[in-house]
Formats: sequence, structure tokens, C-alpha cells
Amino acid sequence: MAGVSLAAPPGVVGPGALGWTGAGVAALVFVNLLIAWGSRRRRGKVPLGRLREELRGELRSGAPNVRGHIRVDPARYPGISVVEAEAIAGQEGLSRQTQGTKGMWLFLRQVSD
Repeated sequence: MAGVSLAAPPGVVGPGALGWTGAGVAALVFVNLLIAWGSRRRRGKVPLGRLREELRGELRSGAPNVRGHIRVDPARYPGISVVEAEAIAGQEGLSRQTQGTKGMWLFLRQVSD
């Protein structure tokens, strides 16, 4: 019995290790979902007037990208519709790009002649 080893040969992963790895990944995904749900729930309790003011502030102070667009994530402003966001942007002298936005709100300074 001196030469018998109970360990798996090198390069072979046992089914127990795979199970624990899967359980660990599942636990991390579950925690991530709980955090996302909690932050979304907390953000949903912010009054709509405050969200409008935050959007207005972001449009005023937002740094434009290379093409001159101010990128805004609509998920940060639940309860504000696209029409409301366009109206707020119009008051700030911005227009909204609607093509190729990939889920973001893109606003561009209006050029006055």
C-alpha cells in the first residue's frame, strides 16, 4: 500500500471540483442580481422632479465624446420617457440623435445660424 496514491493524475479535474466551481459561479451571479435589483429599487424611489433635475444637470455638465455627443444612460433615469428627455434636452439647446445609439441617449448641441 505504500505506492498507492488516492489523488487524481495531473491534468484531470474531479467531478467534485467541477461541482464546487459551478456552485461558486452560481452564488456570484445570484449576489450580482441581488445588488442590481436593490440599486434599481432604490433608484426607483427617487422623486421624478429630482430625476429631471439630475438629467438637466448631466446635460449641462456632460463632457461630449469625440463626435460631440453627450452620452446618457436611460437606465439611470427610470420614469423619464424619451419624449420628456428630448424636451429637457431641447430646453438646454440640445437635440437627440436617434439612429445607431445602441440603447443610449445621445444628445448633440444645436448649431444656431
